[in-house]
Amino acid sequence: GIRSEPRIVEQQFGNFQNYEEVQNSRDERVKFGRFFYRFPSGEAGLDVYLRITSFISTLFRESVQMQEQGLDLNQTNIVLVTHGLTLRLFLMRWLQIDVEEFETMYNPDNAFLAVMECKTCPNTGNQWYELTQESADHLRIKTRMAQPLIIDPNEE
Repeated sequence: GIRSEPRIVEQQFGNFQNYEEVQNSRDERVKFGRFFYRFPSGEAGLDVYLRITSFISTLFRESVQMQEQGLDLNQTNIVLVTHGLTLRLFLMRWLQIDVEEFETMYNPDNAFLAVMECKTCPNTGNQWYELTQESADHLRIKTRMAQPLIIDPNEE
């Protein structure tokens, strides 16, 4: 199905009414960094990161529910449509990228498709998602996969 999800909207940049205020904020953001700088009456990248974290938790929970209902997630694609900064923060959270690397990442071109592929270990069957090399190169991301988080549902 298709769903509109407000947690993955672009960063709120505040209520700018004049050009000078916009320029001053951009200059300040260069000093502080894109992740921590909070726009007046707006959000910091950190705020978007927290929204993304909540969204990913929901994504995991709903994936488990879909599996319990018999959906084969190996035959399912999930497509997120969002803006550049939000995409980079989603990947930062998913791939466990630190702030230093985030600050070196670039926004994608308009309509760029960043692709993560599901990988499976042939020995254990454990699965993880890896950013394709093309996507990593385009966004200037060094980290293409997180250390797999392995959860054993039988373990207490």
